[in-house]
Amino acid sequence: MKMKAEFSVRIDEDLYKKLIAVADAEGRSVNNHMLHLIRTNIAYHERVHGKLDVSKVVLPEGAEG
Repeated sequence: MKMKAEFSVRIDEDLYKKLIAVADAEGRSVNNHMLHLIRTNIAYHERVHGKLDVSKVVLPEGAEG
């Protein structure tokens, strides 16, 4: 099974509450909703700018899965 990286996000309380409300309205957990948003954003970026080459991307220290 592929290991998953973890990272923290600093977010103001009102924005966090709105995130929870939207995730709930769409039937997702906050984690799954965040993954949905990230995947959607990356897919859009790749449609506009071309496929990303992550072979040379170095994960920050402690982020390895």
